[in-house]
Order: sequence, then structure tokens, then C-alpha cells
Amino acid sequence: MPKAVRIVVTICLLSFLAATATLGIWAPADAKLWDIRFAAADRAPSGDIVFVDIDAASLAEIGTWPWPRSLHAGLLDRLLAMGAYEIAFDIDFSTRSDPSEDAVFAKSLEAAGGYAYLAAFRQRAASGDEIWSRPLPEFAAHAEEALVNIDGLKAGLIWSLPGKDADTGIKSIPVQFSPGQPIPPTLRMDYAIDLGQIVRVPAVSVLDGTVDPALLENKQVVVGTSAIELHDLIMVPRFGVVPGAIVQIAAAETLKLNRALTEVGTWPALIWGALFLLGSALLPRRRLGLAIAVALTAMMVFEAAAFVAYALAALQFDTVGFHALACGALVVQLVEDRILRRRQLREQHKRLVFLATHDDDTGALSERAWCDALDASNESETAGALLLRVEQAESAGASLGFHVADQVIRQFHDRLALAVAGPVARIESQVFAIGLDTGLSDTALVRLIEKLELPYDVEGHRIELKLLWGRSAPGAGKSSEVLLQEARTALAMARRKRLTGCVYAPDFEAQFERRRQIDIALRTAVERGELNLVFQRQVDGKTRQTLGVEALVRWHSAALGPVSPAEFIPLAEENGTIIQLGNWVAHEACRRAVESGWMGRLSINVAPVQFAGADVFAMVQSALQKSGFPADRLDVEITESLVADGHLSIVETLRHLRELGVSIAIDDFGTGHSSLSYLATLPVDKLKIDQSFVRQMETRKGSQVIKSIAALGASLGLQTIVEGVETEEELALLAAIDCDIVQGFLFGKPGDLPTDLECGSQAA
Repeated sequence: MPKAVRIVVTICLLSFLAATATLGIWAPADAKLWDIRFAAADRAPSGDIVFVDIDAASLAEIGTWPWPRSLHAGLLDRLLAMGAYEIAFDIDFSTRSDPSEDAVFAKSLEAAGGYAYLAAFRQRAASGDEIWSRPLPEFAAHAEEALVNIDGLKAGLIWSLPGKDADTGIKSIPVQFSPGQPIPPTLRMDYAIDLGQIVRVPAVSVLDGTVDPALLENKQVVVGTSAIELHDLIMVPRFGVVPGAIVQIAAAETLKLNRALTEVGTWPALIWGALFLLGSALLPRRRLGLAIAVALTAMMVFEAAAFVAYALAALQFDTVGFHALACGALVVQLVEDRILRRRQLREQHKRLVFLATHDDDTGALSERAWCDALDASNESETAGALLLRVEQAESAGASLGFHVADQVIRQFHDRLALAVAGPVARIESQVFAIGLDTGLSDTALVRLIEKLELPYDVEGHRIELKLLWGRSAPGAGKSSEVLLQEARTALAMARRKRLTGCVYAPDFEAQFERRRQIDIALRTAVERGELNLVFQRQVDGKTRQTLGVEALVRWHSAALGPVSPAEFIPLAEENGTIIQLGNWVAHEACRRAVESGWMGRLSINVAPVQFAGADVFAMVQSALQKSGFPADRLDVEITESLVADGHLSIVETLRHLRELGVSIAIDDFGTGHSSLSYLATLPVDKLKIDQSFVRQMETRKGSQVIKSIAALGASLGLQTIVEGVETEEELALLAAIDCDIVQGFLFGKPGDLPTDLECGSQAA
């Protein structure tokens, strides 16, 4: 691509990305990055502020809303009696109620002596006009007003609130709680402050006197609501949905810790990103691998600069605009690569005659030409076909450029053609066929593979390849098509079994046919009543008491007989029948547990495919409702990769399950994308440690891994379950490092529901 054209494309791309950034399209991605920065800079709150929470339990205890004003009066009196320093009500007192009730509350405010603040806020009426909601005059006479409006909405999240109202001068709760400090027009919160450490006291426990007065002595108190039905819940960065009062506390803690942020916006990212994009267009074209490395380095440096500016100077500017522009530089180069490839394709059309019988890149025969050549020379009983699949060529191309991968393949073909006497064809991008007109001994095959796997030198890069091979069975009279099909089947079997190679055997076809039959039979297994459940004990690691069971599915097909879960579960996830199968397991497990009078916990597995293709919450809720099994004794096991993704719909489903009373366990923890961030923020109750770690426990590193996971779970308030315990020695080691629950063949093979659980009987 000429440099002038490249510059024009770059300017168009720059204009488009700048426009999208201005329109706020990148805001959700920036919000995600800020979640990470806030978590990385995690800091504790001052501890000076307590949240008195009108939660669901408090509502249920009183039984009505709005509360009578005498209750608020009692709450204020008790807080002051317990030594609270200041009390701010994030509750609307702008409307009149029973006069006697209002009088009682006014009297309590008068007794508070100016240490109480009442909420005032602007809101939009149905007509669109802005109106004020302010405390009744008799209340305002004895208490200061405190602004509780919020603003700074971006990407659906609240980032800031006003320090005071510009017209009336009413100060916000955070400003009221921090006298003497400058009043910012807009107070931008630092969500690195851990809102989870804010002390929360149920309002009902203050009213009935059951709260420890030490929690409230000399504290500033914000009274607010967290009950869902009161609709005072707000989405904020890092912590998700929180009560409105917590937002006020977050702002107050920001002021107290002198961490009010200054927002710069996205302009630094756009300016530096534009310079990077234009610089890439003006500089000579680089290899894609180098361009990717430069872009990634630039993005990491800019991201580090954003974090340092935030951590040291409380400056907040977004970075996704820069990342988008840096990626734009790669897009320009990719467009160039595609243009060059199209030019090559036009040139290749001129060689149609050659391409009819040969591969253009390597000069190898085409599949049809190879078959003709093999049929012409196939007279030996030891003749056959050998397929070689070149591994790692694509990864080399991704990192170093597609042209490098092409040169590797060409060098491979040249080396192969010199090493064998028979015809050579390239039948797929990474698969070559060799015609064997005479036999090839095992020793000769090993030497051939070793020679072909010697390193390749391409443009100064040392590239090593690995080969998979599949070989037809020897036999006279076979056509080239038959030999090629046998070799393909053998190569497919090698890939499926993760071997370096296979010689075709007749039972290979039977194995693939069995897979096909399993696929067909599995689709009607539920309707035919061919599935069954077995249950594996989960026991206390120290007392050996049976605490629960995990439901495991078994299949006895009428056509195929018993089929191992290792065979049909992966296939069910591939063809989608796992949704129907998982629904049956959930309902049947709960039904069997209730029918058998099972009093322990019950664990069921839910595959990622079920979250993608079905309503998991509805499935679990239906199973519980139809069976009557208690939700608080049900565990739903999910894979680690599912929660690591953090997709909003999945997180929402997990939260709904938790609200239902169900516990969430992460299965095979430590074998996938382990992340402390999702453990700290997502609704998870238990970690299941994979049995592979148990097998390594005899080594110091192996035991330390399990010990670290158990300690991590304990620090986060999560239970740990260790799978695959088979020996007393393993159990003793696990008990020594305080693992909560264990399961495995040591306590019996999976079978019927145990009958020996009566408030914790001993496992057999």
C-alpha cells in the first residue's frame, strides 16, 4: 500500500475512533479497567462511619413502610444514647404523616441538638420540571439539611456526587461529615476504598437494643435502606449494586482519606493514541509480529501511566481510547497484508493449469494428482499412504507473520521431497501425503520424522515443528482413495488420543461409529428413561462425618449398554444435549433426596453450555419447587472458566441463585483461569480443589498448593472441598492443613443415597 494511501486510511480510522470515543462507546470498557485499578489500589476505610441499614429483616420485623415517624425518633434517640457523634438520614422526610408522629420526631431532632442531618434532594416531576424534596419545616428547624443527590453517571455507573447545591448552598452528607475541608463542586469517589469493610448495623438491632454500643460510640452514622423493595439501589464501579447510603459513605470516606479524584476524561488517551497511530502510518511498514509487540508495549506503558497518575496524584483519565487507536495501527497493517494477499491471488489465477495438479505454495502434488500417481505405481503388497500433519506452523505465523509460516511449510516440503521416493501431496494446509510404493519400516519412519523435525531457519528465526502421522494398513489391491481414507482415519485417531501417530486398524472405524451411535442414542436417553443417578459422599475431613453428597449421572443405553460418563458427557456438551441432561439431573437429584429423606447437603453440576443455552435459575427453581428440597441445602457446581469470564448475565444468574438460598461452588479450582478478583466480587461460597493436586501432595510444592488454596478460601470466607481422596495418608495430610470437606473412593464408591446421615453419623 503506498504511504499516501496508508495515511488517508489512518486519518479516516482516527476520525472514526475519535468520534466513537466522544459518543461514549468506550465507556463500559473503561469502567471495567477502572474496576481493576480500584481493586489493585485497595485500601481500608477510615472506620469513622457506620451504616445503619433498614434492610429486609428490619422491614419484616416492623411490617410496614414508610415507618411511623416515632420509629425514626426512637432510632435517633437510641443512636445518640449509644454515643453516636452525628446521624444523617438518607430518607425522605418531605411529606407529612400523622401529626402526633411528626411531633415525636421533631422532638427527637430538637433533643439531638443539631447533630442530625435530614436528606434534601432535587428530582424530576412527571411534567419534566425539577422540584425539591426537603424536610418539613418543623424538622428543618432542629436539623440541618444534607444534599443526597448523585451524579457522574457513565456506563450506567455512579462516579460522583455534588459537594453542595449551587442554588441553595445545601451541603452534601460527605461535606457535612468533614467540616473545615474545601467544598468541591463535584466530589468524585475513589472506589479503591473497600466498601465491604464499612460497618453495617441492621436498624432493627438498634431499635431493640441488641447491637453492641461500642460499634456506634463516637461514630458518624448514615441511616439508609438496602431492602430491594425500597428501590434505593445504585450501580457503582468495582462493587456493583450497593445501597444509596453506601454511595454517600463512599464519598465521605473519600474526603476523609483525602482521595477525591480529578477527572481528566478521555482526551489524553485520544491525543497520545492519535500520535501513535500517525507515527505508525509514517514509519516504514514492519512485520506484524513486531507491530503487535510495539502496540502491546505502548498500551501497557500507557496503562501503567494511568495507574500511577491515579495512585499518586488522584488523577483519573480513561485509556480505552488509546488502546483502540493502538489497535487501529494494527488494523491498518492487517489491511495492508490483506491487500497484498489479494494481489497474490490475482497472480495465481494466471497459473490455473499448474494449480490443477500442484500446490502453488510448495509445488507438491494436489490430492487428485497424487491419487493418480499412486494408483499408477501401486503394485506392491506393502504399498500404502502416510499422512504427516505439521503442528505449530500456525502459531509461528501468528507471532512472526504469515509469510514466515509459508516459508516454513515450503522448506518442510522441500526436505520431505528429498527424503522419500514416492509422490508427495499437500492435501490440507498443514497435512502432507506420501505415497509408499514399497514398505516403510518402523525404524525408517522414526528416522524420517526426526529429520523432518530438525529446526528450520526462516529469516533468522529458529522454528521447530512437531509432526503427527497416520498410516494406512498394508495390503494389496487397495485403491489410492482407500489408502488415503485409512491414513486420514489413523491421523484423526492419533489426534483424538493425543498420540504422535497411528497405523490404521479396522476397529478405528468401529470406534468412530460408536461415537456416532452414542451421539444419536444420547439425544433420546432422557425420554427412554435410560439415565440414573449415583451419589458420592462429601465428608468432614477431621471427623469423617457425612455432610453431603454429589449427584453423578450414569447411563445404561438400551442399544449400547453401559456408557462411561467420560464418553458421553463431553459429547453431550458438544451436541447440546447437556441442557436436557442437566435439567433431568437437577430435578431427579432433588426428587430422590426428598423421597429418601436425605437430610444432608446435595450438590449438582451445571455445565457452561447450560448457562449459554438455557435458563439455569429457572431450572434450579423448578427442581426445588417440584421436589420440595430446601434451597439452603443445595450446592450448584460451576466451572472455573465460567466465573472467570464474569459475563453480566452469568453473574446475575448466580446472584439470583444465591438469593434463592442456593450455594455456589467452583469445581476443579486451580486448573483453569484462577483469579482473585472474581473470588472477591462474585457470589461464590465454596472452592472444589481438583484431584490432580491431591496426587501431588507428597511433594512439598504439591502440599503447599492445596494449603494455599485452603488458606485463600478461609480468608475469603469460602469452604474448600477436596476431590479424589483415596488413601488414609492423603486424608491425614489434608486434615493437617485444615481442609473443610473431602470426597473420594476412600469413603466408598458412588452409589445410592447414604442412609447413615442423622445429624452427622460416621461414614463407612
